[in-house]
Amino acid sequence: MDGKALSQSLTEKFKVEVSRLVDMGIRPSLAIIMVGEDQASKIFVKNKMNLCTSIGVNARVLAKPSTLSEGELLEIIKALNDDENTHGILVQLPLPPHINSYRILASIEPLKDVDGLTPLNLGKIAHGDETLAPCGAKAVIKLLETYGVDLEGLNMCIVSNSILVGKPLAMMATNRFATVTMCHVKTRNLKEYTSNADVLVSATGVAHIIKPDMVKEGAVVVDVGIAKLGGKTVGDVDFENVKNRVSMITPVPGGVGPMTVAMVVDNLLNAVKLQKCLV
Repeated sequence: MDGKALSQSLTEKFKVEVSRLVDMGIRPSLAIIMVGEDQASKIFVKNKMNLCTSIGVNARVLAKPSTLSEGELLEIIKALNDDENTHGILVQLPLPPHINSYRILASIEPLKDVDGLTPLNLGKIAHGDETLAPCGAKAVIKLLETYGVDLEGLNMCIVSNSILVGKPLAMMATNRFATVTMCHVKTRNLKEYTSNADVLVSATGVAHIIKPDMVKEGAVVVDVGIAKLGGKTVGDVDFENVKNRVSMITPVPGGVGPMTVAMVVDNLLNAVKLQKCLV
């Protein structure tokens, strides 16, 4: 499953949507807040900025030192919440340990929450409203649907219990009548669960945690993880030794990563439509 190619096709669609909004006098605007000097975060932010710039979105990065206080960050978010010309707010995670991530995410205006991580938007998924769902989970669903994987009645095993992927994806999959098993890095006898899955999704960031004997023959595998192994960028799945056992698999890099960035823009455009009552 080629996430890079799919994200490129979506980019063309986004350009048309942005152009239509601009013709209406609305230029979508995204504010990305980055606190500290996390190198992985810098790469993710750069990728988001590049995509936004390429389609005509007004995107800006508010880079702050790691010494920024929680109170100061809350004030920045409040100002963005109140700014009618800012349509989307994204706080790049992780935050420094002295800042409570939940409190920060909960302070974002839900209609501007392009990461889909406010308590309200996470809760809406349980009601079947995935308009502003978390980008990682949304990327997985978009890939599966594009490649014709109908989840109804399938056994899905998710190796992740995060709010970025695992928990929202479990709800989104059950919305589509999949039978979901949720595991994580602390799961005992992980193979017992993964080897029965028709669809296996792993998002732990532990290099090659998923071995060939842990994957069902003919399964669909979505690798959301990213790590370094021997100087190479790899995923959770031992790709070279698993690819011949499965019907479909996402590569790392070039799979879920580009799609996750694309879903940021998808959420931003949805946020604009919600704020301007265009839906």
